[in-house]
Amino acid sequence: MNDKFFLLPLDKQQRIINAAYKVFSQNNYKKAPMAEIASEGDISKALLFHYFTNKKELYLYLWNNAVQQIYQATQEYKVTDTEDFFEMIQRALLAKCHVMRSSPYLYSFSVKAYYETEPEVLGSIQRSFQAENAHSEDVILETIDRSSLRDDIDIRLLYREIIWMADGYLRQAVLSEEFDAERIEQDFLRMIEQWKRVYLK
Repeated sequence: MNDKFFLLPLDKQQRIINAAYKVFSQNNYKKAPMAEIASEGDISKALLFHYFTNKKELYLYLWNNAVQQIYQATQEYKVTDTEDFFEMIQRALLAKCHVMRSSPYLYSFSVKAYYETEPEVLGSIQRSFQAENAHSEDVILETIDRSSLRDDIDIRLLYREIIWMADGYLRQAVLSEEFDAERIEQDFLRMIEQWKRVYLK
């Protein structure tokens, strides 16, 4: 990646990034045209390749940027500032919904990228996701107070079940193009209340 990209005015950087998120969120990796990203970002295709050597470099930059934006949202929602397991899960899900509202193409891209099968980017995306997910899981399980949870619960398995459910739900929402952050947030809140009835003492 050419560092000259970061010398551009911030609004121009953001316009290019937003254009790339939009195009990649509407196409799989292989079918996303760099020419369309350039047109959407109001720059020439040659200039886009000047800033990003190739499609892979741009795609992985977008992925890492999305990871950082979602992490910042979890910090703003103080996800690990509580020891209550379900409060923590609720804050994490609300943080994701916040990103959906403020940057819908970024979030849609992040969900699609996780399921991307193109070998050129698959390995990098999966390694990054697994490292981030393992770190988050360890932090949450080290932080929570388990005293309010049923004694027969495997808390690590419960956490993973919730993450798997949320990921599957979001993937379906993206694929069906029904990416309504308000509805998703309300569905998450209802599910959390149901989990509390099942898993709390």
